[in-house]
Amino acid sequence: MALNGNYVVRETTANLTRNITLTVASILTVFVSLAIVGTTVLMRQGAQNATSRFEGGVEFIVYVNADSSAEQIKAVETSLDKNPGIKKTTYVDADETYADFKRLFAGQDAMLRNVRKADLPTSFKVEPVNKDAATISDLVRTYRKEPNVYDVVAAVEVVREMKGITNFVNNGLTFFAVFLLLASGLLILNTIRTAMFARRREIEVMKLVGATNWFIRIPFMLEGLVQGLVGGGLAVGWVFIARHLIDDLLGKSSNLKLLQNFSIASGDVAWACTIVVGVAVLLSVISSALATRRFLDV
Repeated sequence: MALNGNYVVRETTANLTRNITLTVASILTVFVSLAIVGTTVLMRQGAQNATSRFEGGVEFIVYVNADSSAEQIKAVETSLDKNPGIKKTTYVDADETYADFKRLFAGQDAMLRNVRKADLPTSFKVEPVNKDAATISDLVRTYRKEPNVYDVVAAVEVVREMKGITNFVNNGLTFFAVFLLLASGLLILNTIRTAMFARRREIEVMKLVGATNWFIRIPFMLEGLVQGLVGGGLAVGWVFIARHLIDDLLGKSSNLKLLQNFSIASGDVAWACTIVVGVAVLLSVISSALATRRFLDV
């Protein structure tokens, strides 16, 4: 028996509206669970961005006052070069600093509007000879007292701060996301089971006149897919809202240590949305397939 497009649309719509309360509950549960998944991805990407400066052996960064003259910057560089505990220094000038800032805060219009190149402190990325925590801490304390130094940030400090965020994400949000995803799957499965049970007589008649199992399954599977996609679409909207809330929070900050801030780029938002949609499709397809396979003989 060949499938007819009008038949599929009509039956899928009927299934979705037959028990509207259960359908809405399924969609909302999918939305909440996927919103948590999307937020988790944003948090992880933001934490990775915050630590991306410490690459290639860089253990701490010395920020120079934004209004420092060339001679003052040279004095800081000389002090670093003459220190026997420092293996290598790399100066990040104003152009490179601003380019990094625009990359890290791409799409965050409030930040980009309110910050000029002259507002950003240039810096020296420093690779010490000895990379144990005690030695780095001593060097950090030393250079925080140097003239014309705005601040010194060590990798161990940033990683420790980011570890608190990622631990919260991994242990808290992930637990709730998994729990709610399971609940979403069960709700979709139960919605389809209810629809199939309500139409058990029709299904029996369809089988008697030669309808295949797949002919019967398709509208029910599409019902689950629609629920998953609607919930996923709402969650995608939440991802943009969450990113906007973070933008506002960062934009209102008076802290000029801008390159240390937790940041979420446009690519991170796209990646979070892709994961949300992918999980939505996977969740709905698996739940629908299990439901139609298990409850078809009604």
